[in-house]
Amino acid sequence: MTQMIHLICNAHRDPVWLWRWQDGAAEAISTFRTAAELCEEHEAFIFNHNEAILYEWVRRFEPSLFERIQKLVAQGRWHIMGGWYLQPDCNMPSGESFVRQILTGRRFFKKWFNAEPRTAINFDSFGHSRGLVQILI
Repeated sequence: MTQMIHLICNAHRDPVWLWRWQDGAAEAISTFRTAAELCEEHEAFIFNHNEAILYEWVRRFEPSLFERIQKLVAQGRWHIMGGWYLQPDCNMPSGESFVRQILTGRRFFKKWFNAEPRTAINFDSFGHSRGLVQILI
């Protein structure tokens, strides 16, 4: 029996945790630039990322990089997962907050990438509300 290991390439950027949003935007752009270079240099490399706000910062502050990412998404070399606008803390927010985060993020990804994320991902959540499953289904 042949065994296979899948490595999911992702970078966790916490855009507003203990730094100004400008610093978070700079980190996101740098991370996305490196990921795009790796995708372009290595055919087997596929990058995955969520959080629409990071893509929005790239679109606003480095449009040429955003266009590269759009092409990589269209080629299947960059996957958009999750669909959050900004990855939330899942302990305190209400269900309404989760729904708005998801709808705002998914609208962004549909508009700019014609993508509809089908995965649920939340790396740094500090816990998950049991109601989250009902919202995501």
